[in-house]
Amino acid sequence: MVALTYDLWNNVIDAVIRVHVPLFEAMRRAEKNLILSKALVDELRMKGFKEVQEAEWNFLLIIEPYEDEIGGFKIYLLAAETSEVFQKLKVDAAIAQSVSVNDLRGFEVEHGLDFDDEIFEAMEDSYDISAELTINGLLFELVVFDSDDIDDSGKGVERWS
Repeated sequence: MVALTYDLWNNVIDAVIRVHVPLFEAMRRAEKNLILSKALVDELRMKGFKEVQEAEWNFLLIIEPYEDEIGGFKIYLLAAETSEVFQKLKVDAAIAQSVSVNDLRGFEVEHGLDFDDEIFEAMEDSYDISAELTINGLLFELVVFDSDDIDDSGKGVERWS
């Protein structure tokens, strides 16, 4: 085994992220192919979700209303991964760098880090896709539309048109 350093730590994080790149690319393609319209928003408001397929990937499109006076909302594209798959990906990435899971845990404790949080933060920084570990597994979210963008700066207007 090799002594764990920040470089190795980051290499393991990068390896976990690289495995997810095809998923992130599929989410981006699905987002690009969506046609945002009043009809779509109405459908989402009525059903709560819509299934979206991109190649071999299946996603959910959901709407989250804001509690405001103007009926604002955010539309997300969601993907999921089981906790078991995520744990295996982390273990495989560590082994590929000749690092044990115990080394990772020890490094976390010693340096006040959280491996999962570091992975999720790097995913969001690199791909603008947020990830959250829930009791049901790992959830990936891509914001497709946020009415606050229109309200705050007008930058969402062209997407909504």
